[in-house]
Amino acid sequence: MQLKTIISTCGETRLVKNQWAAEAESRGATVSDSTWEVCGGLTLGSQYLAGTLASALVNINGCGTITNTVTLSNGEVLVGARDVSIPDAYDWRLSD
Repeated sequence: MQLKTIISTCGETRLVKNQWAAEAESRGATVSDSTWEVCGGLTLGSQYLAGTLASALVNINGCGTITNTVTLSNGEVLVGARDVSIPDAYDWRLSD
């Protein structure tokens, strides 16, 4: 599932959160595990799972994608992805 795009600046650290309550509840399940992956100009920091809220710290050094995979108590696996975009108007390499 494609989630909301994150607009950021280079060098920023973001706390990214995904709430899985509606998906888990509609399936009569709970969230039992969460993993995060990043690609592109992103670095993954600490990861947390509290009930149905999955969160991770992400260091942003360029555009990329953040993927959160959760496993429900019924064995079903759900995947949410967010693109990270750095607007063209902000290019730190060109600033004086």
